[in-house]
Amino acid sequence: MHERQKMQSFDWLIFVCLVAVGTYLGSAIDSMIDLARAGSWWSILFVLFLFACALAFYLLSGAVLEFLSTGRFTAPKQLQKRRRPLALLLAVPAGIVIGIIGAQFGLTEMLV
Repeated sequence: MHERQKMQSFDWLIFVCLVAVGTYLGSAIDSMIDLARAGSWWSILFVLFLFACALAFYLLSGAVLEFLSTGRFTAPKQLQKRRRPLALLLAVPAGIVIGIIGAQFGLTEMLV
């Protein structure tokens, strides 16, 4: 098992940006829950469909770009990158929790 990388100075900036994105996502999730309570199921399904399309596009474009940049074969084991820091992996889920809890206290009105 590979060791995780240490956090570098630029990683902290990425961490803050990912937490901000997670906060906005958490606020959007809280708003979707409000729509569900109001009975606006068609709008929820439409937003989820758009999200699924955007996610599929993101994953496919990332795979195509990686295939074009690295070629057909992967790098040998000793040349592969080390795993990302744990803080970067937990940034978006932490931001989502902050956004959902913050939306209960009025964060959504402040962000909009």
